[in-house]
Amino acid sequence: MDNIKADRNRGDYIDPSDARRTFREVAELWLGSRNLRPKTAQSYRTILEQRIYPAFADRAVGSITTMDLVAWITDLSLHGKRVGHNNKPENPESSRAERDTRYRQRAGRTSVGKPLAPGTVHNAVRVMRQVLDAAVRARYLRGNPAHGLTRDDLPKAHRDTTATPYLSAAQVERLAVAMEETSGDAAYGLLVRFAAQTGMRAGECCGLRWENVDLLRARITVAESISTVKNGDWTVVPPKNGKTRVVPIPPPLRDALTDLAATRGRIEAFAPEAYVWTGPDGATTPMSWGRDFYLKWWKSAVGKAALPGSLRFHDMRHTCAALLIAANVPAKAIQAHLGHSSFKITMDTYGHLYEDASDHVANAMSAAFAAPQPRSRRTCERSGVRLQR
Repeated sequence: MDNIKADRNRGDYIDPSDARRTFREVAELWLGSRNLRPKTAQSYRTILEQRIYPAFADRAVGSITTMDLVAWITDLSLHGKRVGHNNKPENPESSRAERDTRYRQRAGRTSVGKPLAPGTVHNAVRVMRQVLDAAVRARYLRGNPAHGLTRDDLPKAHRDTTATPYLSAAQVERLAVAMEETSGDAAYGLLVRFAAQTGMRAGECCGLRWENVDLLRARITVAESISTVKNGDWTVVPPKNGKTRVVPIPPPLRDALTDLAATRGRIEAFAPEAYVWTGPDGATTPMSWGRDFYLKWWKSAVGKAALPGSLRFHDMRHTCAALLIAANVPAKAIQAHLGHSSFKITMDTYGHLYEDASDHVANAMSAAFAAPQPRSRRTCERSGVRLQR
């Protein structure tokens, strides 16, 4: 009783009934209280339903320990990829699930899942930590057990920098020509060139309006982005990190945008609030990224241009960074051009593209500490130094 009174006086008292709330209840309260973008909210919902709830949904939030989290992380790393199409939970009532179950039984296989990628496990742990932090702030818990996790408890992420394809300027032009031939629309070829030269994200390209294109000064104001959710639903959101930035464009790209604006003005009623790359419903509707471009034309154009089949549109952004680095543009300027929130993100992502400076360092130190060379007789005579015989 004395301890309880002391905790109440300090404001540290935790009601035991609150600690008995289920994890699902706390997680739903946390998710409902967040002001998230639709796509982010959908991602969090998927992580909760597929990664966290199967292990902790009905557990009392106060009963979760650090060792429980360590065991959960290990299980995700080894068997986290559930059986089912596209990593979705298995539906026992479907005919396909019954067929797969019979096949596994005949083959002597169990329904144990496959290992999850380290990045996917880290995302699940991040959501778990945020939910438990919310429980601490709501005074359901005294401390967050996820804060007891160490680096050794998490799977090691191996980043293969050679897997990212970086195109040359000639390859970008070849892809743009292939896109024009495949789609029959020069605007889509311009989109490929535009993404490779500006480094803008896919949602930022789709959300670009003519009012944010300054053709006189050759500047693009990145002020909006299109966030696409399932079933074709989309919403206009601020750019990533919530920062508006200004991106310069080279003169040939400005001329191509000028021609596109003139073409749009002749074909349809041109308005400043119209989108540069429009959807099938008109100029006031942005292009649906997956439905109208990527799934329809991208893969065919990549194959026609004889480029790697794993090439993504986001690699145009990586290509922009690689070309700027090859031109010796300062990394701080590249950070501002790409809209990274910090210089560290730029260097962590593209630092391996900078050439190894070890030889330059070694040569500089060698020159600094080199032994002085003896002067020749002619040099000494010219400098007026009297030689001793």
